[in-house]
Amino acid sequence: MSNNNSSLDLSAVLDNDLCIGCGACVMADRSLELTLSPTSLLYEPNGLGNPAAAAVCPAIQVDFEDLHQKVFPGQEVTPHGVVERVVLAQSTTEKRNLRASSGGLIKELIHHLLAQDDIDGVLALDEAQGLDYHVRLITHPDEIDQLPGSIYHAVPLDGTLRLLEENKGRFVIVGIPCQLEGVYNYIFNQAPELAERIAFTIGLLCGWLYSHHAVEAISKFKKIDASAITQISYRGGGPIGKLQISTEEKTTRIGRRVDFGYQVAFDRSFNAPRCHLCINHANFLADLVVGDAWLPSTVTTRTGVSMVTCRTPEASDLIDALSESGAIVVAEATVDELTESQTHRVTFGDFAYAYADHLDEIGIFRPKMVGPNRELTDLSSPAEASAFHKELTRKRKLQKERRYRFLWWRKATRELPRHLRRYFSWFFVRVLRVKSFTKRRKEISRDSLSGFR
Repeated sequence: MSNNNSSLDLSAVLDNDLCIGCGACVMADRSLELTLSPTSLLYEPNGLGNPAAAAVCPAIQVDFEDLHQKVFPGQEVTPHGVVERVVLAQSTTEKRNLRASSGGLIKELIHHLLAQDDIDGVLALDEAQGLDYHVRLITHPDEIDQLPGSIYHAVPLDGTLRLLEENKGRFVIVGIPCQLEGVYNYIFNQAPELAERIAFTIGLLCGWLYSHHAVEAISKFKKIDASAITQISYRGGGPIGKLQISTEEKTTRIGRRVDFGYQVAFDRSFNAPRCHLCINHANFLADLVVGDAWLPSTVTTRTGVSMVTCRTPEASDLIDALSESGAIVVAEATVDELTESQTHRVTFGDFAYAYADHLDEIGIFRPKMVGPNRELTDLSSPAEASAFHKELTRKRKLQKERRYRFLWWRKATRELPRHLRRYFSWFFVRVLRVKSFTKRRKEISRDSLSGFR
């Protein structure tokens, strides 16, 4: 990766709340540490940093072409990244599956990998207390089922690189896309010897990362003291799952699909700003990628199904080994299912690239990155990008002022038609399978998922 940012610091990242807490900068400049910003409620470095910190920051630049050559040398890069195989899969352990809500694949994967002689541990996110989560080293199988499921709010991720540096051996990393961008940016710029310590990477198909404003907003709507939260769980109990917020007094369960307060608090405006510019939701740099399979054929499953992208032969062999052992059930899929599940807009960055162009036009800093998906991008209109930016600017100002109730009324009035259109779209596409009936695409048959719950 070129070092063309060597004269910069992190001021543009901090000014625009673009940090995602990957920790690359605090490794490159040891005078920095990640702290929770009192205004954006996102983790960010506590200073501007030196040129080395700027050179590794994925909120400044990600050179996907260069990183693909280093991470997957000699492999073909398609618009979906490097792809060996795509499957649908589900853990056969119902309890594990129900707790994960999306197939239970990650825990099955790390159970299997941790049993290998050449794997010394797994670096994964674990709950500390309340909203505090930290990356820790897992070395014993009994620890795996204690790990949390999906985490939606911002957390510090610098522990991945710190633990990789502090421990000799070979490790599995579980991470979101921008986290792996930061890991590889730092390694290939500053510490190439650490590349040998990465035995395998399991990536998440990432939707969005939310600021802590989302948690504060839903807490206000449900009359929960956010400062008293002892535990939070975003999934569990079924394919969609419920948000569960616990204090010492009570546990509040909130329907993610139907609860209006949830729809307000976890509106896109509560995302970390860099999420709106992300063109890597598919996690191009992970050996194996796992996420929810949002397909018409999986709507009726009781415990959720995982969409799995194998980017290497080793990843495909791992899926076969788990299937042969009876730990998972598998159905073959294609990149068409990957696109349908995540939508064309997200898979190919239709809006993200258009929004980046708009920020360039109005002179606002944004990360420099072009992924392999760019060639199939169907750019959103400049008018849509412009209108979104104006609305986002207004909403983020209201969030920083903690005017969450105003945002509730805004969605209940001005934004209600748009909100309802999303539900109609979901119902017709996912439930009624309208694309199949109109022959716009051929769905995976439900018969092929007969072994799934």
